[in-house]
Amino acid sequence: MRKHHNKLYYGKFRHKNIFRIPNVAYLWPTTDQHLLDLKQRNSNVPHIVDICEFIMKHRKRIKFRVQHRSIMIYSDEKLAKAVIEKFWDFWIGAESVDPKFTNLTPNTVGCSRLPHGKYQYQIYLKKDAHTFINDMQKNNLRDFIERNIDNCYVPGYAIMDYLEDKCQYCFGGYFYVTQERYITPIYMMAQEAIDKVIKYRKVKNESNKKTAR
Repeated sequence: MRKHHNKLYYGKFRHKNIFRIPNVAYLWPTTDQHLLDLKQRNSNVPHIVDICEFIMKHRKRIKFRVQHRSIMIYSDEKLAKAVIEKFWDFWIGAESVDPKFTNLTPNTVGCSRLPHGKYQYQIYLKKDAHTFINDMQKNNLRDFIERNIDNCYVPGYAIMDYLEDKCQYCFGGYFYVTQERYITPIYMMAQEAIDKVIKYRKVKNESNKKTAR
């Protein structure tokens, strides 16, 4: 599952259940064909057969994330109860979010903590951003980020290597800004190179309901 799991959790799917299932990492890659093959190779292992069948049957109604020895399944309340009952022996915890946080716009992510503690906006560049920005725009964007170092954060090195002329290509990436007022000048400098802007909306911890088995 490639989508941001906080966005799934606070946005579309309000219930998250966590299961520790032996050999769950074998689910990857999670295509139907792979799950069918996995199911056939492990026909004498009930929990592998069951999780493969569950995912294939409900794929359009759930999202899931495999992490080490655990799998997190995101769903609505009805399916959450069904999956707990189905995999009761492997269930280790659950969380649900207050309904008032389900009405988030497509480019809004609900989170209990802002990225790096303070950044409200994440700006994604296109995978071929270097073809949409000229040298003047590139230099202006670099200078803007450096002047506002306390309010702009570029993780990694790929984007800055491009802006500092250490690399002639920019194959995407993202950076953060603290407030909306920083987005307008960035758009003025590099609008054509921007893929999307994600807004992070902070959710108070007390709105989360957690259950641990």
